[in-house]
Amino acid sequence: MIVFKLQNTNAEKDYHGSGKAWAAIKDDKVVALRYMGRFALDPSKSNIPEWVKAVFDDCRWEGRFAPTTLAKIKKAAVAAGHPEFGPRGGSIKPSIIAREARNIIFELEREQFGEYRNSARKELSGLGEVVSGMCSCWEFIA
Repeated sequence: MIVFKLQNTNAEKDYHGSGKAWAAIKDDKVVALRYMGRFALDPSKSNIPEWVKAVFDDCRWEGRFAPTTLAKIKKAAVAAGHPEFGPRGGSIKPSIIAREARNIIFELEREQFGEYRNSARKELSGLGEVVSGMCSCWEFIA
């Protein structure tokens, strides 16, 4: 483990508190930081189905759904184009619609974070050696 001080360095302007980050290291000093937590999922930059966009905010987080939330999810998904009935004619449970949406959202998040990671690391690689680590208390720990 290597600890780099961030105060009085070029990276001081990039420091925004504790969090996981990538750093460009040159001459044993951090010259730039990019926080992993700055990534923001953007469903508008994808070709996910409209019904997933309609239930995006309700399905994004892991955990159990309240019955009223499930009813809201099904109503919004069906209104935006999700089939109301299954292939054999039976009604589709709201929990299945929520699970389908969540799986699509998680896959989109993996894809977009990968693009964000590659872009940040490419930018930093022009400034020095790129390492992953953690920022805290004006230090970068690699």
